[in-house]
Amino acid sequence: MGSGAVIVIDENTDMVKLLWRITKFYAHESCGQCTPCREGCQWMEGILHKLMTGQGQERDIDLLVDLATNIGGKTLCALGDAAAGPVISFIKKFRPEFEAYARGQKKHA
Repeated sequence: MGSGAVIVIDENTDMVKLLWRITKFYAHESCGQCTPCREGCQWMEGILHKLMTGQGQERDIDLLVDLATNIGGKTLCALGDAAAGPVISFIKKFRPEFEAYARGQKKHA
């Protein structure tokens, strides 16, 4: 049947911070059995944290998409797909917010 989720947020929500929290959850929940999920989720979380603390670069945004694309469909269970989906979607829909962090125009401590 599948699964799904709905998150209700307002227009003031920091989408980069929200994606970081979601990715942090998946990195924590990974059982570690398959490499794409174990390494990819940790790596994505680290890149998002780097962006939020003003240490990221614009190329990190494309790296996130590349990582997520390489996790999706390549894991033993659906957790990898669930972790990759939000990264791809958030960046596709809210890329200017990620770019603002990469340019140092936004910073979350």
